[in-house]
Parts: sequence; C-alpha cells; structure tokens
Amino acid sequence: MSKNVIYAALGEEAQRGVGESAAVGFVPLLNPAIPRVEFEERERREFRGEEAALGLSSIERASQRWSASIDLPFFTESGASKALMGTLLKHFFGRCSSAQNGSTGQYRHMFYPVADPFSETCLGDRALTLNLNINEGDTVRNWPYVGGRVKSLAFEQDAGHPLKLTAGLMGQKKDDSTAEIGNPLFAAENLRCDYNNLSIYSGAITRTGTAPDFTAFSAGGAVAVRPDKITVKMENGMEDALRLSGVDYPDRTRMGLYKVTAELTIDWEDPASGFSSIGEFRDWLSGAGETNLFLRWDTGTQAGSGGNHGLSIDLPRLYRKGGEPEYKIDKDPLITLKYEALYDAAAAKYMAGVMLINTAETV
Repeated sequence: MSKNVIYAALGEEAQRGVGESAAVGFVPLLNPAIPRVEFEERERREFRGEEAALGLSSIERASQRWSASIDLPFFTESGASKALMGTLLKHFFGRCSSAQNGSTGQYRHMFYPVADPFSETCLGDRALTLNLNINEGDTVRNWPYVGGRVKSLAFEQDAGHPLKLTAGLMGQKKDDSTAEIGNPLFAAENLRCDYNNLSIYSGAITRTGTAPDFTAFSAGGAVAVRPDKITVKMENGMEDALRLSGVDYPDRTRMGLYKVTAELTIDWEDPASGFSSIGEFRDWLSGAGETNLFLRWDTGTQAGSGGNHGLSIDLPRLYRKGGEPEYKIDKDPLITLKYEALYDAAAAKYMAGVMLINTAETV
C-alpha cells in the first residue's frame, strides 16, 4: 500500500475531552498537518544525601496539550456529516444563528463573536476532535486529538486559486490510536469556494434582519474591489489553562480579545470612478480612518430553489493602517493596503460577521 496515506475528519464532542470519531465530517488537507503534542517534563531535583551528587534519577511528565495549524480548501460543506465545516467556524466565534429560507429552501448560518462562547446558550462544554488518519507502516490508524478549540482563522484568496482556510487549533491530549475510520467521503467539487466566484465590495452594504442575526446581505450600493490577493485573519485570544483539577491537561479555556485584520494587494491607481487604491492611501495619510469591506463567494451551485451555496464575510468598520506603493522597473506598481477591524456597536453589532449558506439544517 501507499506509504503516504493521511486524511482528516472533524467530530464535535458533546463533552470536552470525550472524543468523537463516529459522527464526523471529512475535510481535505493542503499539508500533512500532524498536530504537535507538547509535554511538560521536569527533572526531579531533591536533596537525598550523597545520592543527589550522582546524577538525575527521575524525570516526570507533568502535563500535556496539543496544537495544530491546518490548511483546508474551503468547501461550504464537509463530506459525510456535512455540517462540520460550519461547526469549525462556530467553535471559533462561539455563536451561530441558523435558519431556513422559507422561499428558496437553503439554510443560512450566521456566525459572529460573543463575549462568553462557553455559556450554555452557545458552545457549553462542547469541543472538537481532530481525527487524523495516517499510515503506520502498512496499516492506517486513526489518531484522535481531543478537546479541541479553534483560536484563529485565516481566509486567504489568491487569483487563480481556491479559497484557503487556515485554522489554528489547540487541545487537551492525543487519545490512543484506534482503527482507521475508513471510507472517507469528501464534499463535491461544485461546493468549493474559488477565486472566480468571489466578489468584493466597499461602501453601502444592506443587512437584512435584526443585528447581529442577519438573514441576508446586499451590496447594491457598494463599489467593487478587484485585488490580486486578499487575506482576512481572525483571532479570539483563547488560552487553555492547566488547573488543579485532577487531570494533567488543560481543562479551562479563558478568553482574550477578538482581533481581525485584512490585507489586499491591488493596482496602484486612481480611476475616475470606483475603488481607488491611491484614494485609500491619501485617506490614510489625512487621518480619514475608517472604511469597510464585504466579501462574497457564490459557488453557483443551488442549495435550495434559487439560493446558492456560498460564504460571506462582513467587515463593517475597518481602520486604515496604510501600506506603501511598491514600484518596480519592469512592471506596473502595486500596493498592499492594510486594515484592522473595529467593533460596530451601532449597526452590525460585531467586528466581523460570517454567513455560510448550504444544505445543513444546523451546525
């Protein structure tokens, strides 16, 4: 058999640390993504008479945890249990509002940050299991990494490439290897978010519904932005704490501060109408601090009668952070514009909102 077998399946744990390897969603990987298991190991140093001078007699393993950064091509659904791609997003934000469009039939899932993601109305005690199926010689085994938390997301879109999602994970421990899950089933290709079904806008965005549980977005009053590349990075400040709880792995996750940044590389130009990168640069210099961005991937594949699978990212308040034009003698100049998101207390009631549209009833 091949010596290069590896695939991943995500499961949602009803109780953190109790692995889920049955109800899983398969996700393709862009790199091997083998999590790093970290052990805190301490030398025992005690005065035991002359024996102490003869060298260490014991090293103890004091605690354990794991971390991983996995790169995924973004599909609106995961294979087999199709909701798990949305579940991954939910475990970053802490909150998801799901509902079906009564007219067109597809389901929309609205994600946004909350102050207490582990309250009973949000995640509660749920967590993620990253099941990594990998060959051990000629035998494929499942390595379950349990108690997973999602601490960061990065959406990276280059021209000519699919949308890449990088998820930063951390968790409690690696459980013992088990038999391979087997029969991996991945999402259909027409559910992939790709560069040629992305539209980017800046300006007036119409949000339908009660903030922050919006049900639809419209960019009819905005101007199109056409960069070569755009990246949106999100962090939630989660940290795992090791406590005196009778276990040797972290059992408490403490929240920090949400942070969202965006960067786009675009032509250095000032057209007569539409989005002007030179205008953005001038506004930054003059102290005109804020703008907004809205990104929408429409796969063109129906998730209901008239509604398509897709993904939207709404950044209602972005503080301009500048960016210098890049001149080269052999090509037209570009500029990489940089932004940092601010909380929008007045209208959207989030600093970043994400809407996923698919056929999963809940995530």
